[in-house]
Amino acid sequence: MKRPKKDEYALFHAVYLSELPTRGSALALLRNTFRESLELLGKLPETAGDFRYAPEKWSIKQVIMHLIDFERVFAYRILSFIRADRIGLPGFNQDFWMEEVDVSNRTIKDLLKEWKAVRDNTLFLLKQCTEKQSTFLGTASGLKCTPRALFFVLIGHHIRHNRLLQELYLSKLDTTSPDHDPEVGA
Repeated sequence: MKRPKKDEYALFHAVYLSELPTRGSALALLRNTFRESLELLGKLPETAGDFRYAPEKWSIKQVIMHLIDFERVFAYRILSFIRADRIGLPGFNQDFWMEEVDVSNRTIKDLLKEWKAVRDNTLFLLKQCTEKQSTFLGTASGLKCTPRALFFVLIGHHIRHNRLLQELYLSKLDTTSPDHDPEVGA
């Protein structure tokens, strides 16, 4: 699948596309980014899941849940577009969604397991998308975009959050301390 052209995505999606490496297929990037997330998050102690780098920011578990939600929404958009559905799809407000999700009784391991199921479905969707279907134009949030743009935006969004998890969360998280407090960090 070729990378999207500038007229295939919304202007605000460019921030995610700028995160992409210059090389790599959508398939390889979807696999690699998930593997990187497992390496980043899979060995964290469960107490780290509630860590926030600032009081008003999402916890690590909430970030994982956001990545799952985002991928589900984008996968549905991709499916709708490759099936040539002519109906415009609504947007979604990630902050409203996060207000309605409770991850307090979820573990990092459980969230990663759910995300793997979602990612596996995204990979199946990618494998069935033909080059022609990847260029079909659809509407989401009142903006035109193509399935291939959405695949690459999804990947760029994931890469961005992996980077933010490293820079803003894991760099401040001291999991070696016996009195580690996930609300405070190191």
